[in-house]
Amino acid sequence: MPRPHLPALPRPAILGPSRRAHWWRWVLRRGASALCAVAAVLMLLALVRPPAPPTTSALVAARDLPPGAVLTAADLRTARLPGGPDSPGTVGAVGEPRDLVGRRLVSAMQTGELVTTSRLVPRSAAEGLPADTVAAHVLHADERSLDLVCAGQRVTIFADTGGEALARDVLVLAIDTPENASLTGSLPGSGVLPRGLVLALSPEGLHRVFAGQRPDGGPPRILTVITR
Repeated sequence: MPRPHLPALPRPAILGPSRRAHWWRWVLRRGASALCAVAAVLMLLALVRPPAPPTTSALVAARDLPPGAVLTAADLRTARLPGGPDSPGTVGAVGEPRDLVGRRLVSAMQTGELVTTSRLVPRSAAEGLPADTVAAHVLHADERSLDLVCAGQRVTIFADTGGEALARDVLVLAIDTPENASLTGSLPGSGVLPRGLVLALSPEGLHRVFAGQRPDGGPPRILTVITR
């Protein structure tokens, strides 16, 4: 059975031998070349373009705040600051509102100013110390030199019987007042005790301080030297 004769489809104008078809092919070749050149330039720019500078999310003051203000969520807003977490401009930055709400400011802050831990009143003298730090009350052998020490200072401590330092760079958390010392000494059988102080000691430092006994069998007493 002979195949039915199908009419020839017209050639697209771009495939014909006419001058118009030659012109369209020339335009397409030029356009393709231009697109390839643009793509190459964009790829080159992507390769040589430096990466975007790092930024850090941190909390800043949403409004002017007076000294002593207790922070609320409305006082804070999140901002992207240039630099990584360890860059000088973001040291001490806080990223979560729950870490700031309820804290008190040491000094006034302006709108947009970075809220850092150094701008906050510490919760306690031991804030920021290692987790295994122990607060220990020790007796001081020289009450006159104790009057030169205040909470927040760093001291080196020695046994009053002499020898090498028991601990160095120790944070003073609190100091007995004369009134507290007199109350302690008035307890039955306590005798008259010297004033003491509360120190933030590592477990090793605590052992060195309390491992030794005085020659008379009493509790160990220390002497302090202020270091900073």
